[in-house]
Amino acid sequence: MRGHSHVGLRTAVLGGVPSLSIAVPTQPAAVRGAVRVTIPEARRRASVHRVWALLAAAGAAVLLVVTVAAFALARWISRPVHALEGATRMLADGVLTTSAPTTTGPPELRRLAATFNRTAARLQALIHAQRSFTAHASHQLKTPLAALRIRLENLEPAITDDARRNLAAALTEADRLTDMIDTLLQITRAEHAPERLIVADLDVVITQRIVALEPLARRRNVRLALTGSPVGEVDAVPGALDQIVENLLANALRAAPDRSTITVHRCPAQPGSGPRGEPAVELHVIDQGEGLTEEQRRLAFEPFWRAPGSPKGGTGLGLALVRQLTEACAGQVALRPAAGTGIDAVVRFRAATRPT
Repeated sequence: MRGHSHVGLRTAVLGGVPSLSIAVPTQPAAVRGAVRVTIPEARRRASVHRVWALLAAAGAAVLLVVTVAAFALARWISRPVHALEGATRMLADGVLTTSAPTTTGPPELRRLAATFNRTAARLQALIHAQRSFTAHASHQLKTPLAALRIRLENLEPAITDDARRNLAAALTEADRLTDMIDTLLQITRAEHAPERLIVADLDVVITQRIVALEPLARRRNVRLALTGSPVGEVDAVPGALDQIVENLLANALRAAPDRSTITVHRCPAQPGSGPRGEPAVELHVIDQGEGLTEEQRRLAFEPFWRAPGSPKGGTGLGLALVRQLTEACAGQVALRPAAGTGIDAVVRFRAATRPT
């Protein structure tokens, strides 16, 4: 009417119904007019809601597809990673026959698993060859040593009294060499033993070893004293506790002076006392000898190491064997200075836990 042309948009209530009106001007030929459309507000809102619902459904569908695809991809990648991790853990625990799957996962992980399997197989072959060599070498060395000892013993009736001292020394060295070969074989077996732990009663082993070594201690005027409270059962490799306790007592007997006391002290399990927070028990073998310096205590666990001025006899392998067996039992061993003089050999074992 005023000569202006524009689109009109307004809301109104028609017949009690909220509506939206849109007026669009038209100019067909010379007649001016407008097209007016009125839509109920509820219908417009419903249409908008439908559009938003369709958009939301489409977005949710896309998100679901992406999530499923991402989960499948992550599982496809992570499954061989977890399998490889488990195989690596088993190999570290001594299970040499373990292998990782090479048919799943990305090509890079398949190649890594194949390389791991070749490494594990190579390691298994090397350890098997070492064990076989050790067993054969031990047998081949022990047989001529036994023959040598028999020949030396057969010489006794034919030698003079002056030579008997040398013969006795030769027999002693032959026995020492035999013990050394046996101990080396035990160390090798302990190094490569699988972690197959059993439950063993440490108190029974301690009592048996003390009874067995009591006559030797009496001949050396040394008293063996058992103190502390019973410690019960611990986790151990089969047969390891006997060798650990016997070697510690034998080592203490060699260092103990005349008319001294070797104390075997037991400390029951304390919560959180183990290296990983598990309950652990302690065994102390304390002598009253001259003791060792800090550097000597560190070197004492090395094979063939002997303290300066130590008495003759022994192989220098006892503490090395103790360390190998203790670690195979998931335990710890250390040498500490004892109160006054002497050495406090401390062995810590993991307390056995039985299912309830």
